[in-house]
Amino acid sequence: MRRESPTRRRNPSGKVVWLARYSGRDGKRRIAKPTWNRGKGTFDRKADAQRAIDEAYGLSDRPDTLGAYFETWTERHPRSERTNATNEHRIGRLVDVEVEGIPLEDWPMRELRRRHALVLVEHMLRTEGRATTGAVGIMRALSAMAEDAITDEVCDLNPFRGVRIRASDPRAQKKRRPIRVFSFEEMHRFAKAAGRYEALVRTFTDTGMRLGEVLPLRPGDFDGETLQVRRTAHEGQILEGTKTDHGEEGAGRVVPVPATLGWMLEAQINLNGSDQELIFTTPRGLMWRERTFYRDVWKPTQEASRLDIRPHECRHSFVTHLRAEGVNDADLAEIAGHRVETMLARYTHAVGESFSKVRGVIG
Repeated sequence: MRRESPTRRRNPSGKVVWLARYSGRDGKRRIAKPTWNRGKGTFDRKADAQRAIDEAYGLSDRPDTLGAYFETWTERHPRSERTNATNEHRIGRLVDVEVEGIPLEDWPMRELRRRHALVLVEHMLRTEGRATTGAVGIMRALSAMAEDAITDEVCDLNPFRGVRIRASDPRAQKKRRPIRVFSFEEMHRFAKAAGRYEALVRTFTDTGMRLGEVLPLRPGDFDGETLQVRRTAHEGQILEGTKTDHGEEGAGRVVPVPATLGWMLEAQINLNGSDQELIFTTPRGLMWRERTFYRDVWKPTQEASRLDIRPHECRHSFVTHLRAEGVNDADLAEIAGHRVETMLARYTHAVGESFSKVRGVIG
């Protein structure tokens, strides 16, 4: 990589200054304006101007390109294990995408602008066929990384912040599937069709827990009346903490267990024996991975019951029906692991049972 030198200039006053002008990776001429020089591109000392050019062009010890910064980002600014894994997965899907002819990972972060973020959105929706929700998640991860890069003085602005991707964006080829609400009777019939895995499936229908929270449950998490949700599972690994509204690590929560599910869990624990680390395991005694869970448990149950229910729809149905029955919003949000506002906005759906009440009030 060619190392460029600063340009010597003389001000009208006769003072000699150095201009940190260089050619960007796209061939365009630019001026390095680091925050440590108060955003200015002229310097009294040639060494300082050279330092600014080297940082902008990726020749300094400080990671300059998006790819180089991304490699150590989660170590420099660690979050929870789950959040780190999610962010790494999301950003890793885009580092090879070309932006104006240059792979994203090779772009100096100081040179990235809003138009480049919009190019990425276009690629995700039109070329990759992502759903808008997936694109939003990736933009949020990139934005979080850019904010930390500003703190580290690797860049001066966040080009990903505030990029809006509407759910109705016509470029999105993959539409988000609508959430359906099932009755507890339907969900229990679904669980019964799971046969030997009925207790596992019923844990979803009767507690509203997420897939990643059910798979790593241990016998010690169940006290006969409640389940302690302390950890999550992702790709065969158990991570301490639970998901919260902002994707950060939560300390855990307590979920009430209804009587029927309670004795099912007790029977499952007794059947496993004292040496079993987890409540629910594969036939070989291992923890379920998401892929094998869907293949060996959930899809066969869908076929046997002839009900196309998804695990997360059990969660939506759980919250919706309990709120319709008058369970306190704050208590229900605590059980679900959300703020009240998020629970009401995302997990509460119409059940079509209010017409008689409306007629009664109107008279």
